[in-house]
This record gives sequence, structure tokens and C-alpha cells, in this order.
Amino acid sequence: MKKSVCFLLSIFCFSLIFCAERKSIENESIKAYRNALTAFDDMDYGKALKYSEDAILFRRQQIDNELEKLKKSLSSKRVHSAGDSISAIVDVLNERNENESAAIINSYLKKKGEAYFDNSMQKLMNYMASAKVFPEAQKIIGDVYKLEGEYQFAEEYYSLALKNADVLDIPDEKYEILYMLADISRLKGDSAKMETRLLNILSDDLYFKDKALTDAMLNTLRSGKQGTVEKLFMLYRANSFISIDAYNQLARYYYDNDRKEKALQFAALSAVTTFSKIIDVIKSRNSEYEYTNLSTFFQEAVFYADLVEWGSKNHAWESFNILAKYAAEMGYKAFAKELLKVLAQFSPEQYWQRDAVLQLEYME
Repeated sequence: MKKSVCFLLSIFCFSLIFCAERKSIENESIKAYRNALTAFDDMDYGKALKYSEDAILFRRQQIDNELEKLKKSLSSKRVHSAGDSISAIVDVLNERNENESAAIINSYLKKKGEAYFDNSMQKLMNYMASAKVFPEAQKIIGDVYKLEGEYQFAEEYYSLALKNADVLDIPDEKYEILYMLADISRLKGDSAKMETRLLNILSDDLYFKDKALTDAMLNTLRSGKQGTVEKLFMLYRANSFISIDAYNQLARYYYDNDRKEKALQFAALSAVTTFSKIIDVIKSRNSEYEYTNLSTFFQEAVFYADLVEWGSKNHAWESFNILAKYAAEMGYKAFAKELLKVLAQFSPEQYWQRDAVLQLEYME
């Protein structure tokens, strides 16, 4: 009886030690990553590099330990008999009081969702193996090298982070990495590669791929009729908000390369997407708001300082001016004038308000 109690106590103690070690390594990885973010924000780039490398090291150690523990558990006959089914394996592990292994599996199910692994233990373990790389930390290293002008090293780390995008905790961070890679191409003077990378950002963008939508928008602003601006923003919506900066950059790229029809297409997409984003936010905060015209829309937007800041940071206010400029140069001056008159009075950003005034003076 004493031997049995001692045996159970030894197992319990081992479990506590294992869980404590796992948690300690996991915490060290997260702590190092957070320290890297803080150091980067404080412009202490040497520390940002060190902490990022530590985060990658600790993450690898953590997952190596987890995989080793799981492989030992899965090698037993009873667990092996459960096959590849995660749910069946967890049931057996719980029956055998192998709480550490069950906790490891459950932590990944909680993180990614059960559907992500299709109830396949092999898929879960493959994911764990790929997650050793810590792409968020790789991105910080890329950010540091980019700021220091080491574009080749920056590109290598961004590419590594992009390759491992499937294990990002925040999937949409993939787009930020793509933007960084596009900017590296611009800084290196490789405009063709920049174009390719910006288009990669739009690879999942259903609105960009919807030719009927873009053709309809262009046909609307071509009409030359009074009220065309109001018609454009009343009729069309696009919700790929993460694409706005890519739309603007591609619009400028095609304009500079004398592909003005294509430039106008991207400018229209950017302005309509910006409008859709802002009106969604306004309606979420003011349930009584109803869109009547573009002038009152801008007047409502300026009530929200964070919205104005978001528009400045994401080149959103600029998109309306770009649309007016490119429309005018394509000969759609009635549309351009109508839009610029609104922007000259009500654009939330002073710089673009002045730009609208100058564009109007140039057109007179």
C-alpha cells in the first residue's frame, strides 16, 4: 500500500514539475517577445533583436518538450489503438491520467479551434512542429534590419515570417508582412517586384477580383451627369479594408507608368472601400445616422478623432483626392469637380483639403 501511494505521489510530482517547466518556457517565450516589442517601440533595436532571438529559442524549446511528451504518450499500446483521432486519444489520455499530454493537446485545440486540425493528431503535431519558428519574432527582426537600411536581411526575415504565416497568432498580420516586403522592393528600386507583392496582398480580395463591380463603378463616374459622385457612394460598397493602402499604391504605380485606366480603377476601389469602412464605424456608434450626401458624411466623420487618425494612418483621406485627380486626367471632369468641391470644404485632413482647393484652381 505504501509503495502504491509513493508511486502515485511520484507521478503527481513529476506531472507538476513537467507542467511547471512547460509553463516556464512558454512564459519565457512570450515575455521575450513582449520585451522585443517594447524595445522596438523604444527604438532600442539591439535589445529588440536579442529579445526576438530569445523568443524564437524559447518557443523552439517549449514545443520540442511538448512533442517529446506527446510522442511518449502516443507510443503506448492503449493510446496507439485510438488511431489518429484527437478526441479518441484525449479520452484515453484522460482515462490513463496522462494530464500533461491531454493539456498540451487541449491548449492547441483552444488556440486554433478543433475544426482546424480535422480531428487529426498527425495534423496537430505537424502544426506544432511548424509553430517552432515564431514568425511574429521573425517579423520584428525584419523590422529592425529595415530601419537600419539592411534591406537584404530584412527581406530574408520577412520572407521567413511569410513562409510561416500559417502559425501566426493573428492571421491578418500576414498582410502587414506583405506590405513590408512591397516597401522593401520600393526602397531597393524594384518597382516590378513591388507591384507583384502589392497584388499578392489582394490575392484574397473578392472586391478586387469582381470585374463587374469595378466596371460598374467606372461606368458610373464616366457618365458626366450631375450627381454622379453621390450616385457612386450611394450604390457601391467594398469591405476589403486591409487593401486600401495597396489600392492607393497600385493606383500611383499605374499612373506613373501611364496606365491611367488601371490607375483610375484602383483609385475608385480605394475611395469606395474607405467610404464603406468609415460609414460602418459611424453607424456602429450612431444608430440614428443615415447617409444623405458626401458633405454631411465628412462632417459626421470628424466627430470621431480615432477615425480621423485611422484615415490619416491608412492613407484613406488621400484616396478621395487621388480619385478626383485621376478622373479629371481621364477626362471625367464633371465628376472630378463635384468631388473636389466637397473635399475642399469638408475633407477631415487639412493637407488633402488644401490639395482639393489647388486641384480645383488648376481645373478652372
